[in-house]
Amino acid sequence: MKGLRLDAGVNVTIGKRPATIVRVLDLDSYLVRFESEEHRLVGRKDIDDPRSVSAPIRALDDYSAKETEEAYRWWEVLKPLLTGAISRGEKSDFIIEAGKVLGVDRATVYRRVKGYTGSVMSLLPKGGQGARGQRRMSAERDALLDAIIRKHYLVKNQPAPMTVYKEHLEIEFAKAGLRPPVLATFYARIAALDPIEVIEARQGKRASHDAKKRLMGSYPFAEAPLSSVQIDYWDYDLEVVDSVDRLPIGRPRLTMVIDTFSFMPIGYYLSLDPTGASSAGLAIFHSITRKERWLADLGVEMEWPVWGFPKMIHADNAKEFRGSMLRQFMANVDGELMNRKVKTPRYGPHIERYFGKLAFSVKHLPGATGSNIRERAKLPDPRKSASLTLGELELYLLSVIKEHINTKHSTLGMTPLEKWRSYFFEGTRQINKLPDEVDNLDFWRKELMPKTERTLQSYGVQWDLFHYDSDGLVALRQRHAKTPSKTFTVRRDPRDVSEVYVWDPDNKVYLTVRYRSPMSIGMSLWDQRATKRALEEQGLMHIGENEIFDAHKERIKRQELVASSKQDTVKARRQREQKRRHEDARKREKAVVTGSGPPAAVPRPIAVPLPAEPPPPESPAAPRRTDTFDDLDI
Repeated sequence: MKGLRLDAGVNVTIGKRPATIVRVLDLDSYLVRFESEEHRLVGRKDIDDPRSVSAPIRALDDYSAKETEEAYRWWEVLKPLLTGAISRGEKSDFIIEAGKVLGVDRATVYRRVKGYTGSVMSLLPKGGQGARGQRRMSAERDALLDAIIRKHYLVKNQPAPMTVYKEHLEIEFAKAGLRPPVLATFYARIAALDPIEVIEARQGKRASHDAKKRLMGSYPFAEAPLSSVQIDYWDYDLEVVDSVDRLPIGRPRLTMVIDTFSFMPIGYYLSLDPTGASSAGLAIFHSITRKERWLADLGVEMEWPVWGFPKMIHADNAKEFRGSMLRQFMANVDGELMNRKVKTPRYGPHIERYFGKLAFSVKHLPGATGSNIRERAKLPDPRKSASLTLGELELYLLSVIKEHINTKHSTLGMTPLEKWRSYFFEGTRQINKLPDEVDNLDFWRKELMPKTERTLQSYGVQWDLFHYDSDGLVALRQRHAKTPSKTFTVRRDPRDVSEVYVWDPDNKVYLTVRYRSPMSIGMSLWDQRATKRALEEQGLMHIGENEIFDAHKERIKRQELVASSKQDTVKARRQREQKRRHEDARKREKAVVTGSGPPAAVPRPIAVPLPAEPPPPESPAAPRRTDTFDDLDI
């Protein structure tokens, strides 16, 4: 997917005047020439936002979930060949073995390889039947294979894989009356093992400890900016207060994205929301956009010149990072989502260390909870000492990010910002092209929302209990009247479920479709589920959308009465603050997408001292919270 590229020779407009970029001088400095031959030095904020009409958007959502999984199954097998790791002399043998693993003949593999365009989805057959010809091992064969590897390969005498295959696997499968897996499958299963666990089983704990020390801090994917980024979330060790009464409302959650080449944080999402695909999508959306407008809306002055699509997203195995939303997004930008194996922290060192730094930075703040029992015993009651709102905490977070990217890092030998810049410039000479700017941000914002598949009914579409319809959806329904069983991709923003976005595969656009009911009222997904639970507890037998709307209106009235009577609860304050936060965040995202409009509400400035000294490099990350109560449809 190609976005906006600001490079020498590119035509742009500045104040509606046509100009040509003559030279890229820095990350945010361009020498341009106008038609009058006037030359001028400008920044990105001076260049008008172009509206591309010729670049089509690949409709990845036209693929089903099964087709996406099938494409990635082929990619995992053919990856060595497609990335050039297989020599010409080995190609024929590799394709034969790959065909056995994939369950197809050699000619089919050749055909798919020939049709590969660089996109994972191009590995599907032209007819789109991704699952045809697919074979998987039965549960019995799969379990026996794992048992043989544990019993005969992960042992101290370190037998060769071929020895295990010939002397144990073939014999054990014959005894069981099962067809043995081909050699390529056996090798692939061994290659998928955690290397540290393999070393410990075959060479002992001392060898595994030494190997772990060598690997911790090394990261095999950080070749260039955005070649690999890491994403994770962290529960702040801090209580915050609501922005109206300044009373405690609990701990916020931070989802952050970090570039592994430069150690630069490139995007985040700070909220009171539960963990879920939505938070991950919002953090990634923030990471791919330029930050100038975002920072201006917050009233923050800092240089943060990071933007563009990542080549690889590295995440752990939490549910919110394993869904089809992120995988399809990465396929759409010709990237890869890699979920690191359980118990392999060496593949997530950058994000874990940064969370450790953030944990250190808030220890002295009012409302700090501490990160362990010993620290909590020494601190005052965080609910009594809390004084920062979520907006003020965000300003403090940005001050920590600003300090981090401008502080020399011992591993890099320079600051993260200098490391980022060093890839693109050598002194004043540009040596590599800058990342493409992402255009059509509205499309990408929707691509990073939770999704589902729905058929079009006479009443429109239904998600949970709510019905949605619009004139655009009626037209789409009429065009596909002959295929009533066809499913369409539907997305929504959990912060406001009053509308959904239906992918129109004919016009390659998302249709905005609002509530069908005239009794409707705006609410978040969490409001909807809390209201439904309350009705179920009351013993209501039939719960439809009208019952939800009526009950939610009553809940709002009760909350207002409680707030006015000064008998407020933490939960009620948290819900109101969450709603205010959602409204501000959506305004800010809309301003970034459109490039215009009034700034969202800016939190009042605060003066909070930074830590006296940064944490030592070996400082462990804060303990990871395990209460991942993700209840979103991914």
